Amino acid sequence: MKFGSWMKAVGISKWQGPADTEVFNLACDSREMQPGWAFVAIPGEHVNGADYVTSACSKGAVAVLSTEPLELPEGISFGVLDCDDHREGMANAARSLYGKPDEELALIGVTGTNGKTTTTMLIRQLLQGMGKGCGLIGTVSIAAGSEEIDAVRTSPESPVFYRWLRKAADAGDVAVAAEVSSHALCMARVHGACFKVGLFTNLTQDHLDYHGTMAAYFEAKCRLFDQSETTLVNLDDESGRSLADSRQTRTYAVDRTADYHVDNVRLTPTGTFFQLKSPFGNFKVESPLLGRFNLYNLLAALAACGEAGFDLESLVHAVPGLKGAPGRLDRVDCGQAFGVMVDYAHTPDALEKLLVAGKDLLPPGGRLHVLFGCGGDRDRTKRPLMAAAVAAGADVIWHSSDNTRKEDPEGILNDAAMGIPGEILCDSTRYHRITDRVLAVQAALADCRAGDLLLLAGKGHEPYQDIMGVKHPYSDRGAVEAVLRGDAVPRTWA
Repeated sequence: MKFGSWMKAVGISKWQGPADTEVFNLACDSREMQPGWAFVAIPGEHVNGADYVTSACSKGAVAVLSTEPLELPEGISFGVLDCDDHREGMANAARSLYGKPDEELALIGVTGTNGKTTTTMLIRQLLQGMGKGCGLIGTVSIAAGSEEIDAVRTSPESPVFYRWLRKAADAGDVAVAAEVSSHALCMARVHGACFKVGLFTNLTQDHLDYHGTMAAYFEAKCRLFDQSETTLVNLDDESGRSLADSRQTRTYAVDRTADYHVDNVRLTPTGTFFQLKSPFGNFKVESPLLGRFNLYNLLAALAACGEAGFDLESLVHAVPGLKGAPGRLDRVDCGQAFGVMVDYAHTPDALEKLLVAGKDLLPPGGRLHVLFGCGGDRDRTKRPLMAAAVAAGADVIWHSSDNTRKEDPEGILNDAAMGIPGEILCDSTRYHRITDRVLAVQAALADCRAGDLLLLAGKGHEPYQDIMGVKHPYSDRGAVEAVLRGDAVPRTWA
C-alpha cells in the first residue's frame, strides 16, 4: 500500500515524507524488520520502541509510525499515532495496511483459562479434515495455508496478528482459529478484529499477578465478545453461566442441557465416544482423544465450527483423524512397562482435570505419579492450590521446578508445599522434593513399575527451562526419552 493512501485510510493527519512509498509489512519489533517494511515505535512495558528506530531504518524500514515526533533519515516517511491508546492506534494501522483480512475469514477467537490451545488446534484439524483451509494463531504455532512457524506468545502483537490473517486469506484459508489471551485483550493485540465466533472455555485462577483480581481477569476475557458476531460459552462453567445470563449467547456443555451437549459418553483408554446433540441434528462421534477435558475441547471445537456456518455432519466425519495438541496429555512410549504422559497443566483447575484423566487411564493396581512445579515471577497465590490439587489425586508426588525465572527455586517450592497435607509431606514413599527437574524425572522414572502412570505437568510443549532469565534447552518429553534410552540428559540447573 502507498504510504499516503495508508495514512488516509487510518485517519492519520500528521504525516510527512514521500506519499508514494510502497509499504509491504508492519512490525513493532526492529529484529523483524526487512526492506520495504514500516516500523511502529510505541512505548512498551520495559522498552520504548523509539529507541530502536535507527536499527529499524538500518535494516530497510521505509516508514515509521510513532507516538511522538522523531528525527529520521532523509526519505523515510513518518506518521504520528495521534490517539489516546497507542496500542489501539497500532492495531488500527496494522488492520488497515493488511486490508481488513478479518472480514475475509471466519475468524474464531477462543478465550478462557484452560483449553485454548487444544480447542484451536482441533478447529483447524476439523476444517482441514473436511477439505477446507484454516489458519491458526496460538501458543504452540502460527499457521496460514501450508506455512507454519513456532509461536512466541499466546497472542502476538497486532502487526503480527493481522499479517498472518492476511497470509491466511491470501492462501485461500476460509477460517482462522485464534487463541485470545486476557493479556492480548487488555493490550489491544486483537483490537478492531471482527470475530465470527467468540468462544469462552472456562475461568479458573491464573494471571492474578497481572490482573489483580478474578473480577478483573473475567472482565478482560469478556472484551472478546464485544468484537464477536456470536458468543459461545461453556454452560458447565460458573463464569460461562454468568455470561449466558448477561448477554445473548449460544451454549455448550457436558453435564447440562445446552445448544450443543452430549449423551451416552464413554471414556476409554483408547478413545472417547458420545452422542452429540446440536441445533443441526444428532450425531454419533468417535474420537481418538483421551480424557474428560478433551471431551470439552472437542465439543467446543465442533460447536464453534457449527456456529461459524460449517456443516456439522462433515465435521463429525473428520473427528476420527484428530490428533491432540503437542504437550497436552501427550503419551511418551519407549517400550516401557508403565505409562508416561506430558501435559501443559499449570493452574489448579488444569491439574485437577489432568489427574482425573490420569485416574481414568490407570490400570487396576497401578499408581498415579505426578511430577509438577510452579512458575517463578508469576501469581504466588495459586502455588499452594496447585500443590493441593496434586496431593488430592496423586499416589506419588514428585515436587520439582518449572520455569523458576528470577525467583529462588527453593522459595517457590516452599510456597507450593503449604498446600500439601503434613502427613503426605512426611511420607517418603509418597512425597519427593527434588529441585532439579532433570534429577526429578530420573528419580520418578526409576520408581515407576509395571502398570503405573507418570504425568509430567507444567512444561508441555515448551522446549526450554527458564532459570535466572536464561532459557536453557529442555523438554519433558526429551528428558524422559533420554532416560528411558539410557542416554545422558543435558543438565539445565545452575
